[in-house]
Amino acid sequence: MTNEEMQRTMMGFNLEQQAQLTVSMGQLAESMDKLTVKVDKLSEKVDRTADGINSLLVIAEIHDREIATLGETVSAVDERGRQTDESLKALINTVERYISERRNGNA
Repeated sequence: MTNEEMQRTMMGFNLEQQAQLTVSMGQLAESMDKLTVKVDKLSEKVDRTADGINSLLVIAEIHDREIATLGETVSAVDERGRQTDESLKALINTVERYISERRNGNA
């Protein structure tokens, strides 16, 4: 093989390698574009999910406050119930004493 033929062979090899590299770079760029689209869609979904979670946290905080308020209300009603029980017991004792005294002729 002459020097000129070797140079042509090398140039052909180099051109072929460069063409393959160009095709590979084009495929890589296309893959990157598709990946970018997928990442953008995923990012939007993550943002929507985060917004949903934040909304749920706000609702949970509202429910916590409502539950605390209900607990306080139940405690107050319980206390009023105890006071009512004491008043009823005192009234019952008074009425029983009154009835007992009337039966015994003390009235």
